[in-house]
Amino acid sequence: MADDSSSGRGPQPDGLLQGAIATVAGNGAAGYGSDGGPATATQLYTPYGVAVDGAGNLYIADYNNQRIRKVTPGGIITTVAGNGVAGYGSDGGPATATQLYGPNGVAVDGAGNLYIADYNNQRIRKVDTEGIITTVAGNGTAGYVSDGGPATATPIYYPHSVLVAADGSLYFSEWYGQRVRKVDPRGIITTVAGNGTAGYRSDGGPATATTLSYPSGIALDAAGNLYIADYGNQRIRKVDVKGIITTVAGNGIAGYGSDGGPATATQLYSPADVALDTAGNLYIADYNNQRIRKVDAKGLITTVAGNGIAGYGSDGGPATATQLYNPSGVALDATGNLYIGDTYNNRVRGVSAVADMTPPAQPAADLYGEAVHPHAVQRGQQFDLGARIKNRGPNPVDGQYVTVVLTLHEGLEGGPGSTGRRLSRTFAGQQLLPDQGSLDGVFRVTTAGDTPAGRYESTLEIQYSGEIDHKDAVVKLPVTVVVPEPVGDETALTIIQDTVPLAAPGQPSVLTVKFTSATGQPVNPGVISQRFTAPDGFLFTGNPGYAYYDTIHGVLGGELDHTIVDAGRTLLISSDPHLNTTSSDTGSLVYTIPVRARADARTGRYCDGSASIGHHTPVQLCGRVADGTLRASIDPKPLSGPAVAGQEPWIYPPFVIRNTGTLTIGTIEVVLTAPTGLVFTEDRVAFTRWADEQHERTAAGVRSADRRTLTCPAVRLDLLPAPDAWVSLYPALAIEATAPAGPAPVGIQLGEPAFAAARDVIAIQPPA
Repeated sequence: MADDSSSGRGPQPDGLLQGAIATVAGNGAAGYGSDGGPATATQLYTPYGVAVDGAGNLYIADYNNQRIRKVTPGGIITTVAGNGVAGYGSDGGPATATQLYGPNGVAVDGAGNLYIADYNNQRIRKVDTEGIITTVAGNGTAGYVSDGGPATATPIYYPHSVLVAADGSLYFSEWYGQRVRKVDPRGIITTVAGNGTAGYRSDGGPATATTLSYPSGIALDAAGNLYIADYGNQRIRKVDVKGIITTVAGNGIAGYGSDGGPATATQLYSPADVALDTAGNLYIADYNNQRIRKVDAKGLITTVAGNGIAGYGSDGGPATATQLYNPSGVALDATGNLYIGDTYNNRVRGVSAVADMTPPAQPAADLYGEAVHPHAVQRGQQFDLGARIKNRGPNPVDGQYVTVVLTLHEGLEGGPGSTGRRLSRTFAGQQLLPDQGSLDGVFRVTTAGDTPAGRYESTLEIQYSGEIDHKDAVVKLPVTVVVPEPVGDETALTIIQDTVPLAAPGQPSVLTVKFTSATGQPVNPGVISQRFTAPDGFLFTGNPGYAYYDTIHGVLGGELDHTIVDAGRTLLISSDPHLNTTSSDTGSLVYTIPVRARADARTGRYCDGSASIGHHTPVQLCGRVADGTLRASIDPKPLSGPAVAGQEPWIYPPFVIRNTGTLTIGTIEVVLTAPTGLVFTEDRVAFTRWADEQHERTAAGVRSADRRTLTCPAVRLDLLPAPDAWVSLYPALAIEATAPAGPAPVGIQLGEPAFAAARDVIAIQPPA
């Protein structure tokens, strides 16, 4: 995503000191803000790739806004490509009047032409200096056919990042194609790295004969060597001018390894992008480590931005002491300033004079805390406050030397068994290994019955051997206490459509609607009538449910009292969409509504549905009908050995799901069943996806009274119809002591009605 042709200074906040961080675009709110004003006052929506041109203009791939934004050195933002509507618009006209679909990467050549990795459109687009857009690679079809022909006539497979060499050659990475491709100045396409298969083989051979795993960011150095962020392999690979591939950073193990040593011996965690400065230093957007790493000419790795904790930290201070949130893009201007696509902070951040930064000294014990605190609580309510204590190495830590001290703000009180406002805990007998597990520095706290409304900030200190001599040793824990009477009017709620159903004619899907209220404001309108009209092409089916996902008791939910009329076009619900009135309805409320595309539905996106919640302004509902059929194969993976009745506290039978149809499997209902002797232990199911095996996701569910059926009404798989895409789903089960010996079939069903089902047979042995 980086551009190496720049010679100008990019947007630079006044008074920024060496190594300090500041926001140069985005105000932190996800959305689209108008153009023509200060870039820091407008909205971005998951900015990914960034690049700087020769005049110092910053370009941003504003992914979910379906636009490319430009920020001048003076800090003014405009749109230079995309009209904000996802899709494909024809070429040959003004770039600002056409459609993009998930622009992911951006680059600029020496003449000022702009190149865009138009991810979901399966194209590389070019915007010339007159603002006219054309396609320079890809025919709009996802896939791989062959090399050696015109780039515009061949399929490409989800282009992720793009760059332009000094000779006019275009390079781009294919996320699902597992390749890096090159388009020469004649428009002929070839592969320069990857053989199309996801995985890791070895280094030292031809780059085109080895495997990559979801290549993302790419960069070229002055000598013509290509650098690849090999996202799924947890490595940065280098392809030299002879086409030989090696690893220059990362040991292939996802996680965080300490700084200061050889880059090839440390850990990375989903590296998303790379960039090079004029001195040859390599910069890495270490996506899940929440850091920007630097590899110098000696091959030593350090951190230049981010403290490893996901979130937003204030600007103006040292870049290494602040928070980032899944940084996806990096670029440098000619004066050595670094620009970061701080994706889920919805900002682009700038770090001044990054090449000259002196890395901070490593502490003896590198402990830090992941804060646990609710945004708002009701007066008299119990809640959790503190931090999970983690160790980012490089050495193990003996828990007997670790103490956490929580000093509560006046007005907050410790839970049962505690006295005073200073709570502490030591962890004798526990070991904290680098990048593994955590120590529980979370306390149960309550607000006094007469606590006034307001903001209360408590402090947690992490002490090692009685000292606070390491970074991130103090965690601030703000909580807002709210004491207003509940608003008895649903108009105080914010209501949005959370997921858009996608289905082929006759196929099922799920529509979700989310309710929130500002700053923990309690809202209790009572039982009200709610009318939902399905988007054109869809009908309501099945039983809608509700769930509160953010309570201290876990996920709480159930079915909604409802009636379906008008042959499925209309859904009537009678319920009380209350929020923040007790500890059991905090955060957000989500309705999960089963739908089905009509058998005679025409393909297209329809937004003529609506949700009328009492007197609230109606909310638009959308759905998409697509060609194809939802199909999936489910491959049960056997356990390593037989399970023993009464002696196996937890088992996790995995079901590996692959998409064998032509449509993406988005949000669906999953029903799991167990025989006598096996019970589900949690009201949720965990799953991992092919693109990020280290990131475990969960979906809420409801267990039956006998705990042998687990229904998860809205599991967001987002499973592509790609041969190497998969989702591994694993429910938590326990074996009762009375379980009969023999085969025990655990079932899984996708969709309602089901479009795929399978069984995993577990061999149970009687207790010895």
